[in-house]
Amino acid sequence: MAPPPPPPLPWALALLASLWGGAAPCPSVCRCAGGRVYCNDRGLTAVPEGVPPGATTLFLQNNRIGDAGIPPRLGRLQALRVLYLYANALEQLPRHLPPALRELHLQDNNVRGLCRRSLARAPLLERLHLDDNSVSAAGIEEDAFAESGRLRLLFLSRNHLSSVPPGLPPALEELRLDDNRIHTIPLRAFEGLPALRRLVLDGNLLANQRMADDTFSRLYNLSELSLGRNALAAPPANLPRAQLRRLSLAANAISHVPAGSLSRMRALERLDLSDNNLTTLPRGLFDDLSRLSHLGLRNNPWFCGCNLAWLRDWVRRRAAGGLEVRGLLCQAPARLRGLPVGELRGEMDACGTPAPANSATGVAVASGARGAG
Repeated sequence: MAPPPPPPLPWALALLASLWGGAAPCPSVCRCAGGRVYCNDRGLTAVPEGVPPGATTLFLQNNRIGDAGIPPRLGRLQALRVLYLYANALEQLPRHLPPALRELHLQDNNVRGLCRRSLARAPLLERLHLDDNSVSAAGIEEDAFAESGRLRLLFLSRNHLSSVPPGLPPALEELRLDDNRIHTIPLRAFEGLPALRRLVLDGNLLANQRMADDTFSRLYNLSELSLGRNALAAPPANLPRAQLRRLSLAANAISHVPAGSLSRMRALERLDLSDNNLTTLPRGLFDDLSRLSHLGLRNNPWFCGCNLAWLRDWVRRRAAGGLEVRGLLCQAPARLRGLPVGELRGEMDACGTPAPANSATGVAVASGARGAG
């Protein structure tokens, strides 16, 4: 009687499984389905062994994985495109990133910096999420993004940045730097970003005197700029005009808007000037905003005198075309407090009447129009 054949080797079993259409093995602590490996919320301290080599998406969020828990074998997952590692215990960018990675989620860790060597291991990376970490300006190498030529989205919200990261990749389309400590934007900080369409700088320490005049002027394709919750006293100089569709300047200290600040912004659809110190606006400020559909003006100390008569008339005309204006309420004089500017009638009806000149001196005499001021 012939002896029984030896048991097949592990590699042979894997080969047979692939030939027979069988599924690749899955780590016992995870769940695998259709190229996705779910290892999230397991209390893991390291990437588990046995992740299928054909995995395209790996979920490892909400664990306790630290830097030592990222093994070299992670970098050998040739098919992996998306990696979720948010809400773990990482203090640095993983050193062993898969070469085909397109999307990396590292939110809510304690990552302190970015280095070129780690990012270079994922040259195809397009989306990098680093919100809610401890990244500082000193922790970002000057050439950290030198080999990240395909990076289109970079989220660095709620970190410890005091300045804009240097050497940003030219393919970048969306950059979020909100809720940091950025107080200065030097000359050419955003130079070489022709594809940038969305820039969010809310909740920093920006003031007009600490921003170069050309900060935004060369961002020709920018469609959304958000500068809320800073310390601006006026809109920044030389805003991009050609493609800008959304502009937020809410919750600053803006007390005046120079005439012409919004000229030629014919693509602008949404403008927010709420929560500032505005009492009036220069006549004709919105004349070029033919596409404007939403205008936020709430929580400003508007003085409803003849200085706002033009705005009342403009709001009435544009409201018929669908413009939504929020918060344009009188705060002074006291007798008009709380009234919508667009509904004022007798108070401003005489504002457009030219003051007659004194026949002897040629000096204009006050007309006595109600609501003047």
